[in-house]
Amino acid sequence: MNLLTGDQSSFRTGPRTFDKVVGYDGIKRTFVRSLTSKEPVHILLVGPPGQAKTLFLKCIFEAFGGEAFFTVGGNASKSGLIDVLFDLRPKYLLVDEIEHLRPEYQTMLLSLMETGILTQTMHSKVRQIQLKTWVFATSNGTKKLSEPLLSRFRVIYLNEYEFSQFYGIAVAKLLAEGLNKKAADEIAISVWEQIPNPNIRNCVQIGRLVKNEPDIEMAIADEIQNFKEYGVPQLTRSTEF
Repeated sequence: MNLLTGDQSSFRTGPRTFDKVVGYDGIKRTFVRSLTSKEPVHILLVGPPGQAKTLFLKCIFEAFGGEAFFTVGGNASKSGLIDVLFDLRPKYLLVDEIEHLRPEYQTMLLSLMETGILTQTMHSKVRQIQLKTWVFATSNGTKKLSEPLLSRFRVIYLNEYEFSQFYGIAVAKLLAEGLNKKAADEIAISVWEQIPNPNIRNCVQIGRLVKNEPDIEMAIADEIQNFKEYGVPQLTRSTEF
């Protein structure tokens, strides 16, 4: 099947949909297959922060615009989410940090994913709708998710980067931020070697802070040192009596 021909959705769905995500080619192919499937295949990305999970959702949102709705689990209210589904009837529901959805919201989402039926009872009135919605979500872990809800997803685990992956992604992002190759190399390697629990966001943050400095190498070293000194909680002794 040619992913760039066919119905309207296919015109926006193909290998280039996830160009902003560096690496993860197999996962990209799985997303493309889901997006072009006739029936919903829900996908959950699970992994530590800084692994491009949210970026996958943003790519879908940018590609599908009015057909997609993006929300963050911690900010979603049950009534608000239900109203969105009833009013907008999105084809794609994108939930970042789904583990922060309250249990009752997870139950509502489970019903949608299992049957496509959404029901709301309010003030002795009942409204019901049948939807065909793909749910794409991210999570830092699965402990807070119910087993029934988890079973409805195609769960994809993103492991922590090895150095070669980390380096390639960090340098690519820093070059895109406007830094030169030498500075991008130095930031990526320094973050990996010197900062506890390094992630790509550390590299981007440092890059943005130093790229306009006249002595960029000194600025990089200074920011790395600041991360080492102040980037993790320190046990301090109170000086108050």
